[in-house]
Amino acid sequence: MLEKLVYNRIIAFIERNGIITDAQHGFRSKRSTETALQDFVNNVQTAIDNKMNPVGLFLDLSKAYDVLDHRLLLDKLNIYGIRGIANTWMESYLSNRKQYVELKSLKQGKAISATRQVVIRVPQGLFHGPILFSLYINDLPLNIPHAKTVLFADDTNLVTMGRNIGYSTREFKWYN
Repeated sequence: MLEKLVYNRIIAFIERNGIITDAQHGFRSKRSTETALQDFVNNVQTAIDNKMNPVGLFLDLSKAYDVLDHRLLLDKLNIYGIRGIANTWMESYLSNRKQYVELKSLKQGKAISATRQVVIRVPQGLFHGPILFSLYINDLPLNIPHAKTVLFADDTNLVTMGRNIGYSTREFKWYN
C-alpha cells in the first residue's frame, strides 16, 4: 500500500512538472504503442516530404530493468526534483536487497545459491519499476540530437535523414 502511495505521488509530480520526455510512450497516460508508431511514421513521412532518405535504427534493450545502476538512478531522480525525503525513501527502497537462485528437482531435491547483494537492477513486478526505468533513460533523446527518438519503455527507434546515403559521411545531412 505504501508503494502504491509513493508511486502515485511520483507520477503526479512527474506529470505536473512535465519531466518525462515527449519521446517516451511507455507507461504513460494517453500514450501507447499506437502513439509511438504514429510518431515514428510521422518522422519517416517528414523525411519523405522533404525529399530526404530516412534511416531507422531499432533497439530493444534485453533485460533492461537489470542494468539500472542505483547510484546513477538516485542522482537522476535528484536532478528531476525527487530530492530530500523522497530520494532517501527511494534509496532505502532500492538498497539492501538480496537475491538467490533456488532450483527444485524431483530427482535431486533442492539447491540454493549463495545470497548476493543487488546493486544494479530495479525490482520487477512492482509499481516503481517501469517509471524508474523511464526516468533512467529519460535523457537519451537529448544525447542523440541528430535523430528523432521514439521510446516505448525499453524499445527505442531512431530516425535520421539525408539527401544522399552514400559512403561519404560528409554528404549525409543530419536531421535537426
